[in-house]
Amino acid sequence: MRVSIRKKISLLIFSCILLLTSLLAGINYYVAKKNLLESANTKLLSDIQVSYEYLNAKFPGDWSIKNNQLYKGDVNMVENFEIADKVGELTNGNAVSIFQKDTRISTNIVENGQRALNTKVSDEVATVVLGEKKRFIGSASVLGSMHQGAYDPILDSKGDVIGVWATAVPTAPYISIATKSALENIAVSLGIAILLIVGISWFLQRQIINPINILSSNAQELADLNLNVKLLNPKGKDEIADLAQAFSNMKDRLTKTITIVAGSANQIANSSHSLAESSHQTSEASNQIALTMNEIAVGTTTQSDQAEQIVTMMQKTIEEASSSLQKAEMTLTSAIESSKIARKGEEAINEAIKHLSAVTQTVSYATDSIQKLGKRSEEIGGIITVITGIAEQTNLLALNAAIEAARAGDQGKGFAVVASEVRQLAEQSSLASGQITNLINDIQAETSVTVRTMESNLLAVEEQVTIINKGGTALKEIVEKVVETEKGVEQMKSAFSHVNDNSLGVQQAIHDISRIIEDAAAATEEIAATSEEQYATVAEITQNSDELATIADKLQNEVNKFKF
Repeated sequence: MRVSIRKKISLLIFSCILLLTSLLAGINYYVAKKNLLESANTKLLSDIQVSYEYLNAKFPGDWSIKNNQLYKGDVNMVENFEIADKVGELTNGNAVSIFQKDTRISTNIVENGQRALNTKVSDEVATVVLGEKKRFIGSASVLGSMHQGAYDPILDSKGDVIGVWATAVPTAPYISIATKSALENIAVSLGIAILLIVGISWFLQRQIINPINILSSNAQELADLNLNVKLLNPKGKDEIADLAQAFSNMKDRLTKTITIVAGSANQIANSSHSLAESSHQTSEASNQIALTMNEIAVGTTTQSDQAEQIVTMMQKTIEEASSSLQKAEMTLTSAIESSKIARKGEEAINEAIKHLSAVTQTVSYATDSIQKLGKRSEEIGGIITVITGIAEQTNLLALNAAIEAARAGDQGKGFAVVASEVRQLAEQSSLASGQITNLINDIQAETSVTVRTMESNLLAVEEQVTIINKGGTALKEIVEKVVETEKGVEQMKSAFSHVNDNSLGVQQAIHDISRIIEDAAAATEEIAATSEEQYATVAEITQNSDELATIADKLQNEVNKFKF
């Protein structure tokens, strides 16, 4: 944000006036307050003297304490509000209080509709009046508000302090008067300040700001390279006139200097352009020579590099051929070993096929036998069932025989014994038949499991035979392939041996060619380096000539910007 000089000066003057006005207002407030409070103290002294004359006339006699109460003559002062109210009227509304020692016993001060009794005098007043037996006059707190008061000690006939006689006026009205006076002074000072600022602003605008604005405009025209500007005509003998005269002198000297520089710039521009053209022609010729030599040097260097690359490649080829020859020998050895192992594997598989065929036949025979065993177990079961039926019938017959023997009495006792034995044998036969039946059932169950297992094993063995037959066929093919590989590796070994011998001869020939090319490249590089140095020197001269011509053109352009 741009702030003009006039505003800055006006703000400075206004700030000074405002500061001075505030200072004077503060001093005025302090002096007025002090004078007003002194006048209040004078009134209080007069009022306390009037109250003493009234008390002595109305209630003659000394002050005293009787029955722990304060008396004036024969009159009890405790809660004697008539005296306090009368003295207040005589002093135009002063606050009047009578204290017995430091406790208020009578007053015309009313707080919340009641007399402010049994309150204490302030510590400051008690120290001066009760402690030092002196009068206190000044500011003091009365029931929480500031008053200007006069406090006198009440002495008995012995000269002892037995109370305090006090009259006071509020401080607020006096402070209000002092504040009002200070504000009036501030208002008057601000009015004067505004008038001064308006007058000073008018003077600054006419005598300083306007000439400075004209000079600023002239300076901007000169900055825009306009030397035809009409400058401010200096009048008077102040700093503004000196500045205008300095601008005029600067314009005249600039005009003369730019005229001389313009002529020199034209001459420099013409000479520098001629020099630049000659330098460009020399630079082009040197550049062509350098380029030709560089091309020859690059070609020779490239050939040398290529020869080195060929030597390196041949070295790698020889190394790879030697490595391949070794690997071929190792491969041939591995192929022979693989062929032997494959033949042994073929023989082993053939033996395994023979043994598996025998195992298959054995498993088949065992399966048939177990199946037959199962059938025989079923037949035995049928027989046992018949035996069990016979035993049950025998048991019934023995039971009937025993019943008939019992009916025959003594004659049938022998027959009864025989029937009993037959019955026991029938029961044992039935029990044994049951056990045999259980055993046969278990044998049949185990036989069924064994039959299924043997059938499964038979299938597995048959599948194994099939797999081994396939493995045997594959091994035959492997043996054939290994034999073919053995022959191919033998041929490859012979080829790698020929490659290795030929590569060594080629490597030696390339080494000889590479040395010849390196010698030619070194000579060509020396010639190219000399040509490049010459071209660099000419190029530097050409660049300096171009820069000089450019500077001359810029100087001429800058000079042409001035308006004469």
